[in-house]
Amino acid sequence: MSRLIRRPVILGATLVLSVIALLRFNVPATILVMVVGVTTAVLVGRHQAGLFKIRVRPRGRREPIWQPKVHHKELPAPADDPVIAFGEPVVELFASRTPPLSHLPLSATVRSQLDGFALGRTRRIVEAPDLLAHAAADAESWPFVETTVQKTLALAHSRGIQLDPAGQPRLTQALALSAVQGVLLAEWRQLEDGQTIWDGTSARIRASDAFAIQHITEAMERRQLPELFAGIARRPPDFEVRLLLPYALATAFYLRLRGPAPNATAAA
Repeated sequence: MSRLIRRPVILGATLVLSVIALLRFNVPATILVMVVGVTTAVLVGRHQAGLFKIRVRPRGRREPIWQPKVHHKELPAPADDPVIAFGEPVVELFASRTPPLSHLPLSATVRSQLDGFALGRTRRIVEAPDLLAHAAADAESWPFVETTVQKTLALAHSRGIQLDPAGQPRLTQALALSAVQGVLLAEWRQLEDGQTIWDGTSARIRASDAFAIQHITEAMERRQLPELFAGIARRPPDFEVRLLLPYALATAFYLRLRGPAPNATAAA
């Protein structure tokens, strides 16, 4: 506390300044001086008592910029995260809202650990600032986003969706954001497990990835649906527009796994 003035000194200075303000100015000025002085004294007292701390940023130092490729180091890995096969996404797989990997004989303990881990990763991906801008500046990742958006738009056309030119930029941006989230999830997987191993057309991923895909979709669906509908002029009654979001996310995840593993040293 050596760098801050003690509370009695502040109160004494407040009294002196209040008298000067009363003699030279008016009552409102005096009240203002007293309020500022007393408030400062109270805050200093609370700081001395350890009730809060003051952060002093070194001159010329900036806060670190969020880097998606190293953000995963903050997340503890579950005790058991089984390897599973992940094939090329089919939009019908996302029509039901059943729990992830319900067909696998995973114990309740393992499912709880995987779900908690996926929720933490989901939060970091969903809350990542300027995710689209970061991805657009990454020459390694952005081509996967563009390919995913084109595949998703082609799917929409094949299912009878007619786009509204006026609102299509909003729809495209929503799909791009979902794709970027899928790319980020895939890069995390490759940073942790190395280059993806393939069994034919199926990638070896972790069970927690399936949980994360569903949680990200659920977290983003409500806020992204208005953006999707803004770009749709007409839609068929037998196709759910919401399915475009998980399809874009999972497709980008799948495509990015085919690419080289990110350079962890360059990302650090």
